[in-house]
Amino acid sequence: MAGTDLYPDAPFDPKSERNIFITLTESEIGLSNTITMSKELLEANVFIYLPSKDVTGLIQHNEAILMDVFDYDTKITTTHIIRKDGDKDFKFHGWNTVLQGKHFRTGDTIVFWWDVFHLRLNFKQFMFSFV
Repeated sequence: MAGTDLYPDAPFDPKSERNIFITLTESEIGLSNTITMSKELLEANVFIYLPSKDVTGLIQHNEAILMDVFDYDTKITTTHIIRKDGDKDFKFHGWNTVLQGKHFRTGDTIVFWWDVFHLRLNFKQFMFSFV
């Protein structure tokens, strides 16, 4: 759901230290169902906003959590299942719903940032690949 006048969508702030930049790999475009983010990036920039029981379950007990991901350009929100993948990464399952209608290429950079009013992860394409 897009923001309202009272609670507008949190815009991308290029000066924020909490931005998460992901350069897309071949496995994260096309027919991919997942995008991978490192534990360090999520701990520093996202988990601090989540209930501690959800974070503990995700990290220590391999439980999944649901997270809304908002495409800032199209104003479309999709819900992703977040699961731990090994010791250092987390996979966002449901990425294929974001890819529908997008024409991402390997090497494109996506930026994610937390929206504290809407309790979701916003994203937009930050840089296009010329490969």
